[in-house]
Amino acid sequence: MQDLISMIWRRLPLVLTIIVLGVLTSFYLIVSSPRIYQASAVIQLDMPAAIDQGADSSLPASRRVQLIEQRLMARTNLREVVERLGLFAGSPLSETEKLAALRSSTRIESIAAPGVSVDSRMSLAAIIITAQAETPATAAAIANDFANSVVNRDRENRQARILESQDYLRSEERRLNEQLSEQERKLVEFSARNEDSLPSSQEFLQTELARLTEMETTLDRDIMTLQRERLSLEAGGTAAETRPSASLVQQIRSAEIELAQARRTLSPDHPEIARLEQTLARLNSGAGSGGSDVIRRQAELIEAQLASLSEQKAAIELRRTEIDRARARAPEVSRELETMNRQERRLQDRYNEISRQLAQVETQQMLMQNDQTERFVLLERALPPEYPAMSNRKKSAVMGVGGSMALALAVAFVLELLNPVLRRTEQFARATGTRPVVSLPYRLSAGDLRRRRLRVLYMVLVVVLGILVALWLIGRIPGLPSPAVVSMPTDGMG
Repeated sequence: MQDLISMIWRRLPLVLTIIVLGVLTSFYLIVSSPRIYQASAVIQLDMPAAIDQGADSSLPASRRVQLIEQRLMARTNLREVVERLGLFAGSPLSETEKLAALRSSTRIESIAAPGVSVDSRMSLAAIIITAQAETPATAAAIANDFANSVVNRDRENRQARILESQDYLRSEERRLNEQLSEQERKLVEFSARNEDSLPSSQEFLQTELARLTEMETTLDRDIMTLQRERLSLEAGGTAAETRPSASLVQQIRSAEIELAQARRTLSPDHPEIARLEQTLARLNSGAGSGGSDVIRRQAELIEAQLASLSEQKAAIELRRTEIDRARARAPEVSRELETMNRQERRLQDRYNEISRQLAQVETQQMLMQNDQTERFVLLERALPPEYPAMSNRKKSAVMGVGGSMALALAVAFVLELLNPVLRRTEQFARATGTRPVVSLPYRLSAGDLRRRRLRVLYMVLVVVLGILVALWLIGRIPGLPSPAVVSMPTDGMG
């Protein structure tokens, strides 16, 4: 301990100089450090029992906080905050610098709900908005303004998004409805234009072809019968002219028998029945006329029936040709019909999806009107802080003094090591292991006395100057203001 005291006494001017300079430096750093006040507002996310599936609510907490921060830190919103709170009044900063300072002094943080996955949309429990300013009132005002913007504008933004979604979905629903109607009209026209070529008509066409074949066979048989009757009529025409009139009764009787047999075997509208009825009527009406007139009329009737049967056969052939042509076009029509049906199904699926989304948006609107959606609640308003957030003067002063003393002792110790001299009896005994017989004190010379007086004067001057500079730094000397505070981004916000 005596060696330490001796070392400090010998190096006292240097030690005192280092300590004074260190203390003054710490004082300067303390008084030049800015005073920034910080205030925080807490917003809670309220989750009712009925929760809508909004666009924002389905996002993870980190993404939702990022969206909220982007809305708050938009240039338009920051400009409104500056004008509303009267920030940077009289400041020479430009508008861009003001908005940048306000943006850098505001921080938005999220609090995750415990026990919930980070990627879940329900992981967000609360939001903390922290603002910094030169005065406590300004810091609290900025934090509360941003918090009110989150709480008040959140409902307006959600309502605006719902209205925009409704307008888009309704216009899309109308457009798809018109397209569906147009597609249905095209399908009806296409089906009517290609009725025989549709896949659903193929079975009916096959049945119709069998029926036409049967009808054609019947017509051929009837035509052959009429042709035989015409030949027999032509062969017996001459003999009929000389036949006595008594044979007319036999002809009428034969015609009545043939007509009765035909009615039992043929349908009422069959051409053969019509021919026999006309023959019988002609025989009854022509009982008094000559046989040649009756034969002529029978021949004309047979020709007319043959022409009618030929027309029916030609119609059957035409219909058969149409059916063959339609069946040949069936694959192409089937492909086109399937393409149109697929397009209609796509439109119908899109229409159903739009209708589902529209119903969901309308449900969101109803829940919002009934106050059953998730909402932000201002849980804790920001209060003006009592102490600066970036100032701890006592601790800084103690640390500055302690650091200066430690540095001074370290420098003195290093100088002693660089100049090892035995100055006391105990040092000599420790170094050599023997004690000296005689120890004479050092007698100061006139130069030594003069240097000692200068040494004492230097230390007094250092102490006095240190005290004066310290008083100037803390602003205790009248007429000498303290050094300016270091500029910060929040300058002028108070």
